[in-house]
Amino acid sequence: MKNLFIAVVCLALTSSSSVATRLSSSRGLPLISQFHRFMPATVTRAQAQKDSVAITLSKDFKDAELNTLDGEKVTLSAYLSQGKFLLVDFWASWCGPCMREMQNVKAAYEKYGPRGLQIVGVNLDKDKKAWQSAVTRLGIKWPQVSDLTERGSKVAQLYNVNYIPYIVIFDSQGNMVGSNLHGQALQEALEKLMPAQQ
Repeated sequence: MKNLFIAVVCLALTSSSSVATRLSSSRGLPLISQFHRFMPATVTRAQAQKDSVAITLSKDFKDAELNTLDGEKVTLSAYLSQGKFLLVDFWASWCGPCMREMQNVKAAYEKYGPRGLQIVGVNLDKDKKAWQSAVTRLGIKWPQVSDLTERGSKVAQLYNVNYIPYIVIFDSQGNMVGSNLHGQALQEALEKLMPAQQ
């Protein structure tokens, strides 16, 4: 009965015609289209090291060097110090569920950006023009990075990304405080992490 309930919830979240892309870890992450599967979302409150001057990154955070749309090389860790929390969104222009989830990410950017949320999109396209076109079409305003290797994305392998869209949230020390969050679950997690000032 429990498995049946999970299956019903997953199908409700993604219509029968909607497919997500699974990135398998074998043979350079081959792409397999199938119904999007949601794993249980996890949210924890990490203890910030307020007395630390030099930030020592948590083992949760796997750094990687990628390129911006302008061709500038940048590391993921460069974005950690730009806010209280960093949301890393793995997505691709050819991923239907990613396109739908992007509206939710945009809502998070608009609501929680002023409260200290930094967002960076890790794109898993191979075609830079497709990546650029999607960013423009969707009105994405937050930083975007990619190595344009699609199946061979090393950063996706570092974070064991098996499905996209896939979202991970870190605090400023690199502690993972949320993962695999989508839709309303993402909004609720961010509200717990960054409640409005009373």
